[in-house]
Amino acid sequence: MVQFFPSRWVGNQWPSIEMEPVKTALFQLVLAYLANIYQFPLPSVVGTLDGYFADFQVLGTEASFDLDNWSLSFACPSEAVRDEVLTTLQNLPPDFFELVK
Repeated sequence: MVQFFPSRWVGNQWPSIEMEPVKTALFQLVLAYLANIYQFPLPSVVGTLDGYFADFQVLGTEASFDLDNWSLSFACPSEAVRDEVLTTLQNLPPDFFELVK
């Protein structure tokens, strides 16, 4: 079962959405879904030593989606945008995540 919950990044204090399980397939699926729903171009995914990140604009706000060994999270400086994206993700049907097992 995929879970989404509100949080806040420690470094820049951006409102965030933490996701579990921490899996590459979930990173790819959620990023593609958000690009489709919020009509932004699918961003470049940058590899890091322990994962991936993608930076993009959503609802007129800069955002970042990050995966590392310990966490999978979406964050942006706007709490209102974070909350809208969180609601969108929490309302997905469970079978949407069939690929993430």
